[in-house]
Amino acid sequence: MQYPRSTLSFSILVALSSITHAEVSPEPLNTEAQQLQTITVKAPKQEAKYVATKAQAVLRTDAPLFETAQAISVLTQQQLEQKQVQTVAEALDGVAGVTSGQYGRRGWDDFVIRGQISSSQTYIDGLRIQTSDNVLRSEDISGLESIEVVKGPTSVGFGLSLPGGMVNLTTKRPHASTEAKGTLSVGSYGLKEGTFDLNYAPNDTEKGAFRLVGRVSDQDDPTDQVFFKNYYIAPSYNFDLGEKDELSVIASYQHRNYLRQQGIPFSNGEYINYSHNLFFGDPDYGYDVDVYRLGANYAHYFDNDWIFKQNFAVTQTNTVGNSILASGRSSLPIIKRAINNQDKQDVNYALDTNVQRKFDFGAVQYDLMAGLDLMHERSDYYRRTDTINDFNLNAPNYGDVVIKKPGTPSHEMTYSQYAGAYIRNTLSIDDTWIIGLSGRHDWTQVEINNLLNGSNQKNSDNAFTGSASVMYRINDMFAPYMSYSTSFMPVTDSGEDGRLLNPEKGQQTEIGVKLQALDQRLQGYVAYYDLTRKNVTETDSSGNFSIQTGEQKTKGYEAELAATLNPQWKVLASYSYIPTAEVTESLTASEIGKRTNHVAKNAASLSTQYYFSPDQLGWRVGAGMRYQGARTAQRGTDYVDLPTYVLFDVNAGYEAKDWSAGLSLKNLFDREYLAGTTPNAQLVNWGNPRMLRFNLSFKY
Repeated sequence: MQYPRSTLSFSILVALSSITHAEVSPEPLNTEAQQLQTITVKAPKQEAKYVATKAQAVLRTDAPLFETAQAISVLTQQQLEQKQVQTVAEALDGVAGVTSGQYGRRGWDDFVIRGQISSSQTYIDGLRIQTSDNVLRSEDISGLESIEVVKGPTSVGFGLSLPGGMVNLTTKRPHASTEAKGTLSVGSYGLKEGTFDLNYAPNDTEKGAFRLVGRVSDQDDPTDQVFFKNYYIAPSYNFDLGEKDELSVIASYQHRNYLRQQGIPFSNGEYINYSHNLFFGDPDYGYDVDVYRLGANYAHYFDNDWIFKQNFAVTQTNTVGNSILASGRSSLPIIKRAINNQDKQDVNYALDTNVQRKFDFGAVQYDLMAGLDLMHERSDYYRRTDTINDFNLNAPNYGDVVIKKPGTPSHEMTYSQYAGAYIRNTLSIDDTWIIGLSGRHDWTQVEINNLLNGSNQKNSDNAFTGSASVMYRINDMFAPYMSYSTSFMPVTDSGEDGRLLNPEKGQQTEIGVKLQALDQRLQGYVAYYDLTRKNVTETDSSGNFSIQTGEQKTKGYEAELAATLNPQWKVLASYSYIPTAEVTESLTASEIGKRTNHVAKNAASLSTQYYFSPDQLGWRVGAGMRYQGARTAQRGTDYVDLPTYVLFDVNAGYEAKDWSAGLSLKNLFDREYLAGTTPNAQLVNWGNPRMLRFNLSFKY
C-alpha cells in the first residue's frame, strides 16, 4: 500500500532531522536538567491518587487535564475500587455522557458515548485493540490502573473512529516498591473470585521492577442457567537501560467461558408477565474466548529536551461460540430460536511512534508533537445461523435442541490497515491563553475476501482530520475553552455496485469550563457540545445493499466532578442533559426525528466514601446513587419504552495495615428496572437485582 506525501509527514521529517542534528552537537550534557525532566514525566505513574490530574495515555504528553480543551473523564484505581465493579461496562456507568450495558449482560463491554455506539472504540495503553464491531470484547478490570474516557471525535489522535468518543484502558505496570496484594471475594449468585498483585522492585525503583497481576472469577447470573467464568494473568517488566531510556513490556492472557443473557421478547409488553429469571437458550451453548496480548513501551530522552516514544502491541483473539438467540418476532409464551454459530480469529498489530519537545520562548511556551500511527488487522470470521425448535416459556425445557433448518454459512477474511501521520501544536501565552492546533492525514485500506465463493472487495481511501481549540486560564481554578474537531470511520458495507462504501464522517463543536481546586485534589468540567455524524450507513429497502444517506445529531450538556475534600472524604458526581439525540436524515422517512436508541435526556450519579481516620485506617463507609432518565429503543416497527429508574448502593469496610475487609450492596432496595434491549429492539433486558459482595484483602 502506497501513501502519498503530505504536509504532516514533511513536518515529522523536519522534527526528526532536528533531533539528529542536536544529537551530534558538541554542547555538554546537562545531567541535572535531564534528570529533572525524566522525573517530571514519570512521577504520575508512581502516584496513586483518587483524583487524576493527567491522562498521559490518550494525550501522549504530561499536559494537565485542567489545560486540555476537551472533556476527558479519568477513573482511577481508587475510584474503581470504590465502585466495586467487575466489568468495564459497570465502571463506565455514571460517567457523564456515557450509557453502558444497554444490551444487557451479554458478556461484552457495550457503551454509548454522546449518543453514538462506541463499543468497538476501546484502546489499551493508547493502542486500538480491534476494528471490527462484531464479537466484541470484555477486558479484565483487575489488570487496569485507570480508565480514560475521551468525549467527542478522536480521529486526530487515533485515526479511524466514530465521533462519540473512545475508552482507553491503562494497564498496571511495575512500580518502585516491593509489595504483594491479594483479595478473596464471595457474593450473590455464587460469586467466587480471587485476585493477586505482586510487585518486585529489587532496587526500590521502577527500573528493573517486575509485576504479576492475576484473577480467577466464577459467578452465576440472576437469569437461570447463565454464568460467567474468567481467568486472567499479566506479567510486566521494566528494563534498566539507564537514565535516558525507558523500556516496559507487558504480556497478558485472558480466557472467558460464559453463557449470554438474552432477555425476553417485548411482545407488545407481555414480557412483564414472566419471571426475570427465564432463559430461553441452553446451558450447553455458549462462548469460549481466548485473548493473548504482548505490548512494549519505549522512550528515549535526548540531551536537548527532545523525547522519542514508541508504543507497540500485538493482540490475538480467538472466539468460538454457538449461542442460542431469538429468531424474528415471537408471540409469548412461544419464542422462535436459532443457533448463531461463530468462529472468529483476529490478529491485530498496532504501532505508534512520535517525537515531542517543549520550547521556552519566554512569554510563549510551545509544545510540539509529531508522529506516525500504524495498524494492521486480519479477521477470519465464519458464521452460520441454524433454525432450531421453539421454546415455551410456560414449560422451560433444556437439553433437547433440534436443528430444523441448517443455515447458509458465510466465511470472510477481512484485512484492515491504516497509516496516519499527525502533528500537534500547543501554544501557551503568558500562562493565560492556551491555543491548540492539530492535524492528521490517514490512509486506509479494507479488503474482504469471501472464502466460499472467491469474491473480493477492496477499498482504499484517505482523509484529513483536525482539531482547533482556544482556552483562557482565568486563574488556577477556572479555564473556559472552545474547540472544534472532526472524525472519520471506514465501513465494510457494500453499495449497489458491490463496492465498499466511503468512510463515515463526523464533527463536533464544544464549549466548556475546566475546574480545579483544593491543591488540584478537585478536578471537573462543565461542557456543551454539538455533534454531527454524517454518511451513516443504512440498508436499502431491497435489503440487498447499503447506502450512505443517514445523519445523526447530538446536542447536550455535561458536568463532572471528582474531589478529595479532605483526607477522609472523597466524592464523585456527574450530570448529563441531552435534549437532542435524533436521526436527522434517513432512507426511512419514519425514522427521521426519532430519538437515538438508549440515550436518556437526563442522567446523574453521586458517589462518596468516608474514612473515620485521617490516615484512612480503621472503619470506612460509602454510598452512591445512579439516576437514569427515560429512554427508548426502536428498530422498524419495534418500539420499546425504557422507564426512569434510580438505584442506591452502600458499602462499609475496615482498613488495617496488612489487611482489609469490605462489604458492598448494589441496588440496595432491589429496584426492578429495564437496563435496555437487544440491538434490534425486540428483546428487553432486566437490570441487576440487589447484589451483595464481601471482600477480604491482604497486603504486605
